[in-house]
Amino acid sequence: MTDLVSLLRYTVGTDDELVPYADRVHEKYAGWLSQQDQAGVTFGDKERWWLDRMVSVIASSAGINTTDLDDAPFTERGGTDGALRDLGDRAADLIDELNSELTA
Repeated sequence: MTDLVSLLRYTVGTDDELVPYADRVHEKYAGWLSQQDQAGVTFGDKERWWLDRMVSVIASSAGINTTDLDDAPFTERGGTDGALRDLGDRAADLIDELNSELTA
């Protein structure tokens, strides 16, 4: 389904080349991580676990919301409660930022 987004973006001329949606999301994620690093923001292993899986959901579903945290694969680390434990108060902000940066 998400590759339909890529096909539509290519067809209407938004994108110059046809790239699988998941590939584009992962490329944007790498850029976002680089920007965070340049800004002095670092993520530990626990935080990266959450971020990497959020990105996987975005790549397959064209977005993520807080209710997704109570589904697999997040439930193996406590779902919403685990996200709050490992990401703190910025969990919702990170979801919003990833959606904004990776789905545009």
